[in-house]
Amino acid sequence: MDQPDRENWRSYRRGDGNSLGLIYNRHKDRLYSYSLYVTGNRQLSEDIVQETFTRLMEQSQKLDDDASIKDWLFICVRNLAFNHLKKRKRGSLIEAISDHTADIDVETRLFIQNVLDKLTPPDRELILLREQQRFNTRDIARMLGLTEEAVRVRLFRVRKKMQQIAKGKL
Repeated sequence: MDQPDRENWRSYRRGDGNSLGLIYNRHKDRLYSYSLYVTGNRQLSEDIVQETFTRLMEQSQKLDDDASIKDWLFICVRNLAFNHLKKRKRGSLIEAISDHTADIDVETRLFIQNVLDKLTPPDRELILLREQQRFNTRDIARMLGLTEEAVRVRLFRVRKKMQQIAKGKL
């Protein structure tokens, strides 16, 4: 766990409500970005982030001081987002992509959306965690319940698949 998270989490568990606000401010943008990418819905993504922090507060006595809050938050957001997708068909990625590629023209965004749409949900998630959220393979492995080697192999294969899609071979 990051040292600031560890200190803030310990303070929060001792009753300092402001410490949770510090954790929230540190992680909310990345959580929202991830949720938006998965769901394609801004309002739903905001709700998922809020629900994640509500659940964190509810679980505060069950999570120890050394728990990785960042990993716990991303796993919770991931589960909530995918649970929602099971209930409702996934919307367009263009809204989510446009938030992170404001300097890229519409044609390129549509191309990116096309490539991503041709990936399976697990492959899209893996690319999102690595390339957009900048998690390292160790963190991704922990979040997804995989070995680091499995993450590296899957990333290699997904990148190859994306290259083939981009070249029109898939």
